[in-house]
Amino acid sequence: MRQHFPELQLNPALFYSWTVGMRFELNAARPSNDQWETILERATKLYESVFESSDVGLIVSGHEIEIESKARRPGKLPEFRNSVFALSRRESLGLHGIAGRQRLTAYQDRESRITSVLRWTEIEPRRINYKRILRAIMHRDFWNRRPRIDDYVYFVNTSRNMILHMYDDRGLDIIAPQVDDLRPIYQTHKDWILDFDSAAIAQMFESNTPIPDFDYRRSPPPSVS
Repeated sequence: MRQHFPELQLNPALFYSWTVGMRFELNAARPSNDQWETILERATKLYESVFESSDVGLIVSGHEIEIESKARRPGKLPEFRNSVFALSRRESLGLHGIAGRQRLTAYQDRESRITSVLRWTEIEPRRINYKRILRAIMHRDFWNRRPRIDDYVYFVNTSRNMILHMYDDRGLDIIAPQVDDLRPIYQTHKDWILDFDSAAIAQMFESNTPIPDFDYRRSPPPSVS
């Protein structure tokens, strides 16, 4: 990460945190019963575009765990009760045990702070049950649907230096260090690009503007994840 994504903070608005990326629309409205499988099919095709059968990578789980007084000393990290790792233990999805953890702290104001934790492990991306994980992410905002997880999940391709983040049933972000890393995916799936960002993304992939002089980062739309 330090080599290929220096200073990147993994957060739900991943597309707006990095210069080179794409934001895809999976669902334009609250899904009906006949739309769930269409959302999952689109997410699956994008995942399989990022990860080839021989690639290796990481799965990173991120979750906001507490809002606390700045004066209070950090305590022991609680276990996520509804995380992708917990789901994998229940359903044997192929994830290994947690290999690393990192605590992140952001200060809201002079008196309070918000603490989150990243947990990760190595994966063989095409050998885990990624369709089940994508389905659980798809159900994030729907309490009555299963499987369902509460954490944010980032799939990191360490073979080809890409990161995929499906934030919920609405959409999915893919970022990389260079435009050419993502060009084949853009050419294949550009019809799925989110309308709000389509002009900026098209300019990046279809113009001759050199990347060092071009930065399409902007403020996200209202209520963006």
